[in-house]
Amino acid sequence: MAVRRASRDTIVWGFVVAFLLLAQWPMLKGRYYQWRGTPAPASAIAWRTDHAAALAESARTGKPVLVDFAAGWCPPCVTMNHEVWPDPEVAALVARDYVPLKVDIDAHPDLADRYEVAGIPSVIVVNASGRVLRKASFLDAGGIRQFLSE
Repeated sequence: MAVRRASRDTIVWGFVVAFLLLAQWPMLKGRYYQWRGTPAPASAIAWRTDHAAALAESARTGKPVLVDFAAGWCPPCVTMNHEVWPDPEVAALVARDYVPLKVDIDAHPDLADRYEVAGIPSVIVVNASGRVLRKASFLDAGGIRQFLSE
């Protein structure tokens, strides 16, 4: 009986540890990229950095603005810069359907407040007047492709 209980406890703890590793995977990968000093691959996305200009371009083109709130010290943001934004399918979707805007949350806390950003990375789609249409947090390349296609 004691052996059976120990075996069951081992299995339960194995699932707990696996779940925690899975939940923290973007953080762990981002820390690894930071530790290695590995620069992110070049992204084909022509990120804008001026909020007002991005909204004006949105009004002109009819495309919503895709806002990526991030920071260089944020491991999941680093992971997205390495694995999501350089993805060719993601870049094609962004170029076709969105005005991309990258916001450094440390440099623009006013925008984070305006869009009620509670944590980073935050990916937000807004219309030309700045009204939020959709929000997401960390997503892998497949997840962001689905988010962009909604």
